[in-house]
Amino acid sequence: MASDYAEESGFKEPISANKADQFHKILEKLDSLEQQVVSVASSVQKKVGRRPRHGTAKKKSRKSTSRVTRSPDDNKMADISMPRITSLDLLVSALPQDNKEPNQDNATGKSKLSAAGITGNSARKSESSDVSESGLTGDFGVILSYSVLSPRGLQWIKSKSVHCDEEIDYLSKWYSRFLRGKDSDTLFPAPLGLKPLPETEVLETLIEIFNQSGLETLSFIPADTVSAIFKNFLEGGLHSLNRSHSITLHVAFALVSHFQQHFYKTQVEGIPRRVLGLVQNNAKLRELEDIFISNALFNYHQVSILPEGIDTLQSFLALMAYADVTGALHASYMMVTLAVRLAQHLGLHAETSYEGLPFDESNKRRKIWGVCRHFDLKVSLILGKPPVVAHYDTTAIFGSECTPVELLADASFGAASSPPTCRSEFARNMFSFVMKEVGFDVFGGYYICRNNFIASCIYSDLYAPSATMNVAKHFRSAKALLKEMEVFRLSLPVGMRPFDPPISQTLTELVRCSDLPAAMTRLYIYSVQFGFFTNLIFIQRAMFKTQMYMKEMGLSRQTPIYEGVRTARAMLTYALAISELSLASYFKSFQWSVNLAFFEIFVYTLSKQENQVAFEADVKLMACVYCDFISCSHFLDTGSSPGTQDSATEKEGSRKSHFATTDFSSNFKYLINVLRKTYSSKFDRDVMLTDKQLESLKYVTNFYPEPEAENGRQVSLNPFLMDSMDLVASDTLHFLI
Repeated sequence: MASDYAEESGFKEPISANKADQFHKILEKLDSLEQQVVSVASSVQKKVGRRPRHGTAKKKSRKSTSRVTRSPDDNKMADISMPRITSLDLLVSALPQDNKEPNQDNATGKSKLSAAGITGNSARKSESSDVSESGLTGDFGVILSYSVLSPRGLQWIKSKSVHCDEEIDYLSKWYSRFLRGKDSDTLFPAPLGLKPLPETEVLETLIEIFNQSGLETLSFIPADTVSAIFKNFLEGGLHSLNRSHSITLHVAFALVSHFQQHFYKTQVEGIPRRVLGLVQNNAKLRELEDIFISNALFNYHQVSILPEGIDTLQSFLALMAYADVTGALHASYMMVTLAVRLAQHLGLHAETSYEGLPFDESNKRRKIWGVCRHFDLKVSLILGKPPVVAHYDTTAIFGSECTPVELLADASFGAASSPPTCRSEFARNMFSFVMKEVGFDVFGGYYICRNNFIASCIYSDLYAPSATMNVAKHFRSAKALLKEMEVFRLSLPVGMRPFDPPISQTLTELVRCSDLPAAMTRLYIYSVQFGFFTNLIFIQRAMFKTQMYMKEMGLSRQTPIYEGVRTARAMLTYALAISELSLASYFKSFQWSVNLAFFEIFVYTLSKQENQVAFEADVKLMACVYCDFISCSHFLDTGSSPGTQDSATEKEGSRKSHFATTDFSSNFKYLINVLRKTYSSKFDRDVMLTDKQLESLKYVTNFYPEPEAENGRQVSLNPFLMDSMDLVASDTLHFLI
C-alpha cells in the first residue's frame, strides 16, 4: 500500500504543476476577455438609446471576436481622449485672456485635441471623438458648489479677489471647525428610549391642525390614516401600535409642530387656553418637535431591521418628507436607500405588479413608488451620486395615472404653441375643472413626477459613469433635454411657469382656485419651479462643457456662453419674491436650489465678469437675497428677529462663536463681501447697497468659545436640525473654478 501511495503521490505531482500553469493561462485569458468585454460594452452603449434593448445587446455580444478586437479607429479615439478639464482651463478657453502656460497634463490633452481637430471631416470627427468619463460626466451634484469653501477653493478665491484676507481667514477657520465637528456622534445623542408625550388634549389639537392644514399632501399619508392610527393610540397607548404606525404618528405631530413655528399657524377653535398657548409658542413647539422626532427615530432604528411591509414604507416616506421640509434630506441618504430597497422588495418597481389591482390601490402604490424615486433622485442631485434606482431598473410608470391633469398639461402647451392649438381661455377653464376634480395636491404631484423623470434622464444621459463619452451624442442629448424642459415649462398654466414673473395677479388667481391653504399651494408651486431651475442648470452645465470640448477639438469656432448663470439669477429673483411674500421660512425647503444659484453667481462673477454694471447687479441681488431671505430664515430658526439684532454684537454670536455653526448660509455674507471688495478695487467705486443690507453684512467683533454639553454632546435630540454630512471635504472643485 505504501508503494501504491507513493505511486499515487508521484502521479499527482505533475498534475499540480499543470494546474498551476493552467491557472496562469486562465488569468491571462480573463485579462484578454476583460479587454474584449470593455470594448463590446463601449460599442453597445454608443448604439443603445435611452432605454437599452437587451435583446440586441445580447446578440451583439455573441458575435465573432473579429468584431471585438480594437480597430485602428478605436485606437485613434483613445488617442484623443482627454483628461477632465477643470478650474481655470475652462475659463481660459472660454474667455479671451492673457495666454498662460498650462500644466503638463492639460498641455498634453490640448495637443491631442488640436491634432484631432485638424484632420478629417468635422462631422465625422464629432461622431468618433470620445472623451474620458471624468471629462463630461463630472461636476454633478449641488455639493460640488460647496467646494468653494474647501482649502483649494479658498486658494482660488485668494488668487481672484483683492484685499479679502479677513474673509478668507474666517472661512478657513470655519472649514477647520467644520471638519472637527462633523462626526455625527458628537452632534446629537442616539435615542435610547421613547420620550414622554404631552397630554392628550395637546395631541388631539395637533391632529386637528394636521387635518385642517393640508399637511397630508406633504407627508404622503392620508389624513384618515393618521386619524385611525391616533384612535388606536387613544384606546391602547403607544404599545398597541406597531412600530411603523408609531413612526407615522410621531412624524405627523412633528410636521405640525414645525409648520406652526415656521410656515403658518393654523387656528383651531374650541380648545383650552393653556393648550392654545402651547401650540402658538415657538419655544414649546420646538421642544415638542424634538421629542416627536426622537421617538420616530427610536422606532425607525428598530423597524429598519425588521420591516413591516408597506406600513414601514409609508412611515419611511413620511420621515423623509419631514427631512426634506427641514432641509436635512442630504443626511437621510441611508433612509432613502432602505425605502427604495423595500419598495423593490414589494415589487413596486415592476409594472406587472400593478396588473389586476383596483384603480385606487394601483394609484396608491404608484404614488408610493413615485415618491420613493422622487427622494432617490433628489438625494442623488444633492450629493452628486448615482441614484439607487437606475433609469433602466424599473418598468413602472413614473407617478400615478391622472388623465385630467394630463389633459390640462396638453391644453396649456397647446395654448402656448405657435400657432396655438387651443385658446388660452380653454386652458384656464381646464385648470378650474382639474382643481374641482382631483385637487391641487394631485396636480402638483403630477408635475413634480414629470420633473423627476427629466432629472433621471439628465443623470442617465449626461452624467452617468461610462468608459467614454461621444461628444456629438452628448451634445444632442443635452439639446434634446433642453427641448423637453421647454415643453415641460409650457405645459404649466400661465403664471406658474418658471421665468414668469414670480409675483403676479395671474399666479394669485391660481392660488385662490386651489383647495389647499395658500401657503401649502405656494409650497407646491415653488417646489416645481425650483426643481425646474435646478434641472436646467445641470443641463446647461453639461451643454457648456460639451461645447468647450467641441471648440477645443476644432468642431466649432463659436465661443460658448454659460447660460447657467442666467438661470441662477432667476432662481435668486424667485427667492427674493418669496421673502416679499413674508415666506422666508421656506428657505430650508429650497436651500439646495438657492445655495446652488448663490455659488454659481459667486464663482462666475469673481472669475469671469468684466462688465461693471452686471458685476454690481449680481452683488446687489446676492446681498438683497441674503438680507431679506437667508438671514431672515436663520433668525426665524433661532426664534429672534433681524430687526432686534445688533450686527456689531449679535446676540446669537454672544452665546456661541460663529465658528461653532455648520450652517453654510452663515458664510454667505463673507462671500458677498469678497465680491464687494473686489468690485471696489477693480472699478474704483463701491457697490451701492441699502443701510439694511450693509448692516446685515457686518461681522461679529468678538468670538466666544462654543460651550459643549456633557460628554461632548449637544442638547438637541433632533439630528435633522444639524448639518451632519461631509459636504465640502472633496478634491473636486466647483465646475467653473
